[in-house]
Amino acid sequence: MDIVIPHSVTYDFDGRASVSEVAKSLVAQDKLVREALSVLEELFPNLTLEKPVVSVRAVSQDSPLRTNLEALVVAAYATELGQDVPDILNTLFGVNVPDTYDSVVSVLVLLIAIWGIDWVRTKIFPGKKEKALDQERERLLKEAADRASVTEEHLEEAIERTLRKHKRSVMKASADFLEPAKRHKATAVKVAGTEISQEAIEAMPSEVDLAQYEPPTETEELERVTVHFRAHDLDKNKAWAATIEEVFPHRRPLHLAPHINGEDLFEKSEVIADVIVTSELDSSGEYVPRFYYLQKVYETDESPGD
Repeated sequence: MDIVIPHSVTYDFDGRASVSEVAKSLVAQDKLVREALSVLEELFPNLTLEKPVVSVRAVSQDSPLRTNLEALVVAAYATELGQDVPDILNTLFGVNVPDTYDSVVSVLVLLIAIWGIDWVRTKIFPGKKEKALDQERERLLKEAADRASVTEEHLEEAIERTLRKHKRSVMKASADFLEPAKRHKATAVKVAGTEISQEAIEAMPSEVDLAQYEPPTETEELERVTVHFRAHDLDKNKAWAATIEEVFPHRRPLHLAPHINGEDLFEKSEVIADVIVTSELDSSGEYVPRFYYLQKVYETDESPGD
């Protein structure tokens, strides 16, 4: 069945945001909404939210700044859910409700943004804790768990598993989403019924800190991703190529760790592996993968801790 999920955010500050700030916020929200949907799929394995389409319905630059988006998804579910499906869908999204309805998706957008900006803060200031961010994350985690009718522990595990698959892009989206609030000294970032508080916004890294956070080269470690081989060369460990669909759609050079025997992989079309992704900042300010480093290859029945 088709579901339309309204999502509206208000940046509560005086004055007007720049065009670039609004554009970055909208792109970031597109990413965060998709991540929120992925978290829900992780929470409810029998539920699949297919072909999400996120569109902008309205942007108001009158103070405060408001952005209105909606996500259209096709909800598919395993037949064994039976009569529970309408209740599950109504719990998560509401059915035939007005735009002011605050679904769990909007709460998850705020929660994921706090999660991501805390990762950014930890990268900039290793070992330094921010009580306001920690408290905001715990509060939003409880609220999202209550709305989804799951335990906080279950939701936290689902978020960690989902976001760590592409941690770097989540961090960037979170920074782009929250940066206007920090720059304009917002008193809150709100969705209907909940918000990110002024204390948490003030605890975020500054604009100068965020600029330092984006070095020319970035690395990211990924666990148990599917690596599709596109080229092989047994004589050169740095002459392989591969695609990792959840990272980048195009092939990139693949370097093999010294302990990995290329002959063991030569006849395979894909493997599950731990990979280091090295990306470079391009002219548009985006990190683009340049090459992959294959650290460990798993057997089909092997877990990361083995």
